[in-house]
Amino acid sequence: MKNLLHKLRAPFETRFWRAGAYSVFAALLVIAMAVVANLAVSALPASVTQLDWTANKLYSLTQGTEQILATLDRDVDVYWLVEEGHENNTMRQVLGKYGEYDRVTVTKVDPVRYPSFAADYTDQTVEDNSLVVVCGDRSLYIPYSDVWTYSDYETYAYYLEYYQQEYLDVFTGEEKLTAAILSVTSDDQPVMYTLTGHGEAGVSEDVLSAIELENVHTQELNLLTAEAVPEDCAVLAVLAPVRDLSNRELELLEDYAGRGGQFLVTTAYSAEDMPNFKTLLEDFGLELIGGYVMETDSRYYHYGYIDLVIPAVGRHEITAPLTEGEGLTVVMPDCQAMAENTDRSEAVVTALLTSSDTSYVKRDVEGVDSYEKAEGDRTGSFILAAASEDGTTGARLVAFGSSRFMEADFSDLVSGANEDLFLNGVGWLSRQERSISIHPKTLTGEYMSFTDSAAGVLKVALVVAVPVLFLASGVGIFIKRRRR
Repeated sequence: MKNLLHKLRAPFETRFWRAGAYSVFAALLVIAMAVVANLAVSALPASVTQLDWTANKLYSLTQGTEQILATLDRDVDVYWLVEEGHENNTMRQVLGKYGEYDRVTVTKVDPVRYPSFAADYTDQTVEDNSLVVVCGDRSLYIPYSDVWTYSDYETYAYYLEYYQQEYLDVFTGEEKLTAAILSVTSDDQPVMYTLTGHGEAGVSEDVLSAIELENVHTQELNLLTAEAVPEDCAVLAVLAPVRDLSNRELELLEDYAGRGGQFLVTTAYSAEDMPNFKTLLEDFGLELIGGYVMETDSRYYHYGYIDLVIPAVGRHEITAPLTEGEGLTVVMPDCQAMAENTDRSEAVVTALLTSSDTSYVKRDVEGVDSYEKAEGDRTGSFILAAASEDGTTGARLVAFGSSRFMEADFSDLVSGANEDLFLNGVGWLSRQERSISIHPKTLTGEYMSFTDSAAGVLKVALVVAVPVLFLASGVGIFIKRRRR
């Protein structure tokens, strides 16, 4: 019996067996460690495991969104409607960032397996990678076509015709989703009335959509047919009128201000004198000088255009997201000058944007051949945008000297900062503490904006300094080799 046991045990006592057993044990140990490590890593949030190296931070959340999500006091469910295997990678990563917050739950729902799920929230045909945002009994449906769009229709049409595919290079997912979360978690929606009847410039559809995303509803108002400014008016926008207010309209506006009203004002050049419109500004401590501001300091205007002012940005709640966050600047085209009117002691005026000390105002800009400084043109630093608050009534006013600075052509020069500034003003007036401004992220390149002086330095660097540096380096290497 002992011999039998010895024969059975003998193969397991050889050096070959011991080495093999050790190898198997080591392999199993490594596999177990890998499984544990993978489980641990999978439990970590996406912000730790995934780094965003894209130039425009396509897969990251902006500071405004993070602040909104961190202060949510209600649970929000985000349903990602997508067929298995058709998931958009950008959507996957961005939704993962939202799901890291305690109050937000992201759930993927396959519309093929659950075809009736979306019917409770929308009557539209559900697209893959669409979203449904739910809080209590309030919900919003965000179709995929609103999440990815295009910046240039001609390019989009070309790819669709010749390659049978959509060329989508603008991602608005964060903008749409954060706005939807704000909407379903807000108890009410402020109303911004825009005054009509005076040739007002108004705002573009893009800006109106952006205002709606700020959870502010917009509606037109004609005071010629109204008894008073409506009680539900959170903000009254007077946008670049070119004809003056009537005496009765001014009385209604001053009555609204006496009730603690909020005004958003933009100005535009007009050959007509507008004393009542100027009085509205004077009531908030601002004097409208008029004309166009021209810059002589190359650090304060866009390269080649002295009337395209790059102003100094003041410190205020409205400008803080630009200066303290991404360090953005703004550009003001066709901008009228303003100054502080010290006769109104109740008004606390804060300059948001100012020109340089060497700028001047071209008062008469119609039919002139040149914007060059002429005798009699007023010189100095001027207010280009301001915020004012009445210490007695609590009324507020935000005034911009340009009516065109929100246009896409100018806002794109500064990566959307102009539109952000405008929306920040709307948010401050409507007293929305959770107001945000998120602009779309494009896969194409963005414009670089240079002042005249910066462009000059860059030219010298590229044309002179860099070639001289390479020449000096070559001469140095040549001399060093000759001495060997």
